[in-house]
Amino acid sequence: MHFCARRSLLVLTLSGSTVAASAQKTYKHASDYKVAVLDQTIRLHTGTDLTTSHTSTDAKLDQGGQGMHFLHTETGDYRVEAPVNKGATFLAAMATPRYQVAPTVHNKWFLDKVQSNTQVLFAPQCSKPNKKHPNDVVRCVFWFPDPDSNDHEYMTTGDFTPYVTGDGANTAKVANNLCGTGKLNADTEAKLCAAVPKAMTEANTVGKPTVE
Repeated sequence: MHFCARRSLLVLTLSGSTVAASAQKTYKHASDYKVAVLDQTIRLHTGTDLTTSHTSTDAKLDQGGQGMHFLHTETGDYRVEAPVNKGATFLAAMATPRYQVAPTVHNKWFLDKVQSNTQVLFAPQCSKPNKKHPNDVVRCVFWFPDPDSNDHEYMTTGDFTPYVTGDGANTAKVANNLCGTGKLNADTEAKLCAAVPKAMTEANTVGKPTVE
């Protein structure tokens, strides 16, 4: 009786530990997740990128290339490449004739079916920008939580483009130089110069003859 009781207690203890460990298991990069908005998903044809086809129907509909996803955040935009199928890519490289570029094989994944303007979670890890060129594009590694799992993450690569200070447009400087000079057509003058401070517009007319 004592042996059976101890054995039952041991089994219950081990079962409880397994359930607890399973319940605690979660996404590895959860603490680093940030929210982005999916702007667009496209299929990019590079000539050397392929996407795996899970069924014969997929194979017939597949137009080649790879999935590319563009995410928008408050600090900049991310370009996310579909995850690479390392095994298939390795086999493709082995089968590629010498002096030819081997194809990179990508997997289809959940982001292919996400609609634009939808929020997604991901953890980015990007290279440090150049101190002299802080707004240059940098390469990144991403982890996306799998919506069909409690702990699996998709790892893939891409890049990040930070926002440039100011809007980077040419309208402000041109407006300062041309508003009030009479060189712009009426429609452009109305659209471009409405937001220009009156003092700047008047400065461009100083010393010019007034037509009455």
